[in-house]
Amino acid sequence: MRPSLEKFNNSYSTVAPEEMDDIDRKLLILIGVNPRVHLQELAEKLGISRQAVNHRMQLLTESGVIRGMSAGISISYLNAVPVAISGISRRTSMDDTLDRLGESELTRRALVAAGNYLYVVGFLRNIHELNGYVDFVRRAADMTEPLVGVYCLDDGLTPSYPVDGSGSRPKKFKELSPLDLRIIASLRDNARRPIADVSRMVGASAKTVRRHLERMISEGTMDMTATMDMASGGDLLIIMHINLKNGADKIEFGKKLLAKRSFRDEYIRTHANLPSLVIWVFWSNKIGEIRRVLREVSENEQVESAMINIAYFERMYPTWRDKLAEAQMRHNEKAGTQKSQSRSR
Repeated sequence: MRPSLEKFNNSYSTVAPEEMDDIDRKLLILIGVNPRVHLQELAEKLGISRQAVNHRMQLLTESGVIRGMSAGISISYLNAVPVAISGISRRTSMDDTLDRLGESELTRRALVAAGNYLYVVGFLRNIHELNGYVDFVRRAADMTEPLVGVYCLDDGLTPSYPVDGSGSRPKKFKELSPLDLRIIASLRDNARRPIADVSRMVGASAKTVRRHLERMISEGTMDMTATMDMASGGDLLIIMHINLKNGADKIEFGKKLLAKRSFRDEYIRTHANLPSLVIWVFWSNKIGEIRRVLREVSENEQVESAMINIAYFERMYPTWRDKLAEAQMRHNEKAGTQKSQSRSR
């Protein structure tokens, strides 16, 4: 069985959570956009002291809201294919089901919603892995009628930070260097690791590390992810399925939906193979607000139907992508050794 990220993803916090306020929510969004954001910058944007920022981050971590920060080679750079597979699981134990889903190195995360409804996100190396992975999820979750969607990554409806590989794909990337790979590997389990520590780990000056890191972030060759469980802070994760009528423009519909609402954090998912489906994901702690939004969406003339799911648990898994930086480092080192030996003969 393949291990999962148990340290901060698989267990509920033992600390009694307190409901978040708007400062906490804004703090989480800023960290989500840039997990390496400095405390001083957070303090200035939140209008509180640096010590207060640090205290809030500690409390959010202890309560299980902030569950970890990681880094990896970006999905865009790898030209990988994120997919979503969802449906009702007929298994009685969700813990066992989540363990089974983690046996594939393609599984990135799984969300459990009411009524044993599962959302499984996978990172495929290429589209040829799709059928095999769908069959795996179907068996692991005992899901008889899975809904399979291939994510549109650059539809402009996701936030500025990466969500399951979202984001525009530059026409050309600069190839990752051996030092780039070492830097990514050093941040794999802690994206906030100080530059000085990274410098010692990779054997380069702090100035050089900072320059490489800034370039990879700006070019989009590295993804940094802040894993969070908003439910531990009192907010509900809402997943709304919206089926549009024939002829409706899902991109324009999604943009208008995002412009009309003012949720602290939200995004929309569209799929290359499901032209009428829009998935709207947002967080709210107000049932009245959720009911009002559902009614307004349902009454929209472009909407055929709309329904909501409330997700209450999420598990994250390491994938083939997470091990790739270290694997490529070892490959490059081996190739370099062999080349050196060949020259010496």
